[in-house]
Amino acid sequence: MKFVRVIAIAWAIYASFYLCRVNYSVALPFINAELGITFTLLGAIASGFFITYSMGQALNGYLGVRYEPCKLILIGVIGSSLATFLFGMSNDFTAFMIIWLTNGYFQSMGWPSLVKVISLTLGDEELGRGYGLFNTSWALGHALSWLLTALIIENHGWRWGFTINSIAFLLLGLSLTLYLMKHAPPRMSARVPKRDGGLKSRQDIGAITLLALAYLMTYAVRYALIIYLPSYLYGVEGTTTTFMLTIVMFPLLGSLGMLSFGWLFDKLDTRGKALSLVMVTPVIALLLGYFPICYERSRAFGIIMLMMLSLLLYGIESQMVSTMPVMIAGQEYSSLAVGIVDSAGSIGAFASSLISGIIIDSQGFPQMLRFWAYTQAIQLVLLITFSIIMKKRTM
Repeated sequence: MKFVRVIAIAWAIYASFYLCRVNYSVALPFINAELGITFTLLGAIASGFFITYSMGQALNGYLGVRYEPCKLILIGVIGSSLATFLFGMSNDFTAFMIIWLTNGYFQSMGWPSLVKVISLTLGDEELGRGYGLFNTSWALGHALSWLLTALIIENHGWRWGFTINSIAFLLLGLSLTLYLMKHAPPRMSARVPKRDGGLKSRQDIGAITLLALAYLMTYAVRYALIIYLPSYLYGVEGTTTTFMLTIVMFPLLGSLGMLSFGWLFDKLDTRGKALSLVMVTPVIALLLGYFPICYERSRAFGIIMLMMLSLLLYGIESQMVSTMPVMIAGQEYSSLAVGIVDSAGSIGAFASSLISGIIIDSQGFPQMLRFWAYTQAIQLVLLITFSIIMKKRTM
């Protein structure tokens, strides 16, 4: 049962990373009110984070092939904690941008390294469920970080949402990572046979490329919601407590989607996994377009739509950035493949943060969601092509 312990520790580590990532979106409307920085500029800061996060995912995914992943995690924890602390002490757009760019790189050291550690622990028949369980770390970690930050900001101001979070992350992250180093499997586990892979064939490269592009689209949609949904709900509800109780449901239901899709992916063959992604895409498009209309007319129905959207978005995204690239690339190169896919997702988040801020300032939140609903047509084409390649790859 050592793999259960490893997943549990890795889960706690990655959940704690969100203390110094999503606190920005909770603080965003308060920074806007106090300092007068527009949502377009605040969106640019959020986008800047994903420039360095994206580059870091690819670079650290490669470094995870050559060096011990836990050492990279330690550096990420220390660097991100320091950057977040400094953000809370700053006052102008330029300082915010530089610090959050730096934080983006240190945050990128967590995911590919932890996926690599887990890939050395799980057998093929456990990938979907194992990663489905581990992936709830970024849904539940997100929800807990949002809730904690909201409570801190409501009682002490937005700056403390960075100061307290940075100290908590430093203490938790360092202690948990040092503990993981004692229990993590060696570079190649004796329990799990080495999987074939390494991105050697054209089909492998094509599959990873299409998966990365599709993940870019999915990540763009989710981060448009993560960054701006708190501000939208705050504007509708008018109180911090009410809108946070609503918004926390988004990542909480996402964790259920991760577990459900993890279980489903262990039941499906490679072709079935790809087709499930295709089938979910049109449903996501409809939910995106109609959520704000329904929420403003009926809170209950709107919340149900938000829950469905969360379940599907988090569910497919979690498998696209863990099980699928590990299956394609193999065990030893898992951190590289995951780094490539997650790097593409970060580019999507970069574009999403900036584009969404511009649309909200000029046309409003509902129009922003409608724009991303239309982009799901591109997503559908990418996933259909990916499904065809995966079918050929198994022949």
